[in-house]
Amino acid sequence: MKKILLLCLISPLLWAQSTPVQSKIENVKVFLNGAQITRSAQVSLPIGKTELLFKGISPQINKQSIQVKSESRFTILSVTHQLGNLLDKAQQEEITKIENQKRLIEDKINIEENNLLLFKREEDMLLKNQVVGSLQAGMKVADLKESVEYQRQRMQEVLMKKLEFEKNIQKLEEEIKKLNQQLTDINARKDVQMSEIVVTVLAKEPVNQAPVSIAYFVKNAGWTPTYDFRIEKLNQPVKLAYKANIFQYSGEDWKEVKLSLSTANPYKSGTAPVLQKWVLGERNDYSNYYNNVEEKESQIINANQSEVWGRVTERANKVGIPGASVYLKGTTLGTTTDANGNYRLTIPPTFYGKHATLVFSSVGYKTEEKTISSNRIDAVLDDDAKQLNEVVITGYGGGLSGKVAGLSIDNDRDFSKRTIPLDITERDAPTSQTFDILIPYTILSDGKVTTAEIKAESIPAVFEHFCVPKIDTDVFLHAHIIDWEKYKLLPGEASLFIDNTFLGKSTLDLSNKDTLSLSFGRDKNVIVSRTKLKSYQKKQALGSNKTEQFSYEIIARNTKNEPINLIIEDQFPTSSNREVSIDEKEAPEAEINTDTGKVKWRLNLAPVREYKVSLKYTIKSPKSGWVTAE
Repeated sequence: MKKILLLCLISPLLWAQSTPVQSKIENVKVFLNGAQITRSAQVSLPIGKTELLFKGISPQINKQSIQVKSESRFTILSVTHQLGNLLDKAQQEEITKIENQKRLIEDKINIEENNLLLFKREEDMLLKNQVVGSLQAGMKVADLKESVEYQRQRMQEVLMKKLEFEKNIQKLEEEIKKLNQQLTDINARKDVQMSEIVVTVLAKEPVNQAPVSIAYFVKNAGWTPTYDFRIEKLNQPVKLAYKANIFQYSGEDWKEVKLSLSTANPYKSGTAPVLQKWVLGERNDYSNYYNNVEEKESQIINANQSEVWGRVTERANKVGIPGASVYLKGTTLGTTTDANGNYRLTIPPTFYGKHATLVFSSVGYKTEEKTISSNRIDAVLDDDAKQLNEVVITGYGGGLSGKVAGLSIDNDRDFSKRTIPLDITERDAPTSQTFDILIPYTILSDGKVTTAEIKAESIPAVFEHFCVPKIDTDVFLHAHIIDWEKYKLLPGEASLFIDNTFLGKSTLDLSNKDTLSLSFGRDKNVIVSRTKLKSYQKKQALGSNKTEQFSYEIIARNTKNEPINLIIEDQFPTSSNREVSIDEKEAPEAEINTDTGKVKWRLNLAPVREYKVSLKYTIKSPKSGWVTAE
């Protein structure tokens, strides 16, 4: 009896009870490549061992990164990772519930159809009675009128009842369709494997509602910096908007979570390289060093580089198709075109360069498929006469808004990107920066880009106009930022604006540069012309050589109401032939590079003024040869 009692006392400590845990994603720290997710839960434990089962976790999890934290009222014995089916008991119960609802609605449809059949038969009887009544002889006129009036009223009631039952049947069939769609969505996920984390804990006393958090790292997520540079006046600083393009397709949705953005890259090796012995004459290959210490995912997943964009137009009128569907074949990743037919879609790096295919479709048009061969993929759709009869467009107001084939359209909406308002704090880590987004936000596992504005700055800049009239007489506006390092910028894509007018995009290259230069495009308010003056050719009295003189006049005109700094570049020709020489070079007030022949004027042009510079040189060459100098 004592032995049996002893086994009963220690059994709770030997055998673990398995308990599913409902957890919620609270925080996500997004790195340049990957993300760390933190889930929280409340658990109640009996005395002894318990297996806490966390389900519905991303299949892209890094098993070595799992961390579990809890209060000290129980001990964590082990943490293991396993793969499980996405459908759990709750979802199986949901399927059963939906199927029961379907059966109830189908029974109602049968009842409505039987009632409809009865009234159809009564309608047939009334029609036959009208014919028989009209053929009967000897009926009084009053009786005939009364009979006709009764049949007319009854026929009206029958027809109204028929219409009522038909509408009821239609509504019930719509409910069946919705339930079928719910079943389709659930069944589509039944074969998807998700991660499960099993945490074995030991409690020496009962525990009620104790907080537990688990953290883990997932790939197929990240963010890339992007910038807006704006100029209003040349005597004012450049306005910088520092933004982040956040994306993820890790397999689990981030709903109403606190986001942090880190400039760190966990896949990049943190180990410093070590110089090896250098023997002259032998090849020193340091590339293997990085192959040994870094994983395959060491490259930053760049949302911009992994995006495709383009325009979907109709062949007949060459106009953009709004609301057209664009999706990556074999996946659920997709988007729709904007009011002008433009789209932008993030392509997972795992698909990039592997003959991935985009599918373009729209109601009223034939579906088109295109293999991704570049970042820009345009599509031209042909009319589908069969579908055209079914297209319904409703819209009101001056712009295009409303619905096209069930897709919402808004003239001001960017279908490919979601935007988070500016509400972020910044903090420095020893080797990186972190930006904390203060408002909860949702980022679905669909690969689409969510843009968050990190911070805004006013940056002092030196503005210069630049022109090479020998090639192009247009003048380009450059902004030079000297102390750009203190703004802690990262390489990324930059959008350029002047007076809220979009000028185009540029790439922010920060490698080994003391000054960050940005080109804001062509300034039509500064006019430069280059004119070739009359040249002459003279023959020398002795020898077989000839000498030609070339002369050019360059005129720069500032039509702006403010002074500008203008750099004009030109060049003298150079010769690699001993028999050809360039002499009598003249470029007053210019900087001349004797090695390259480049000539540079630095001019300060007052408002509504012009300035002239000149370029002259002679070329001495054999009479039998020919020289082109333009």
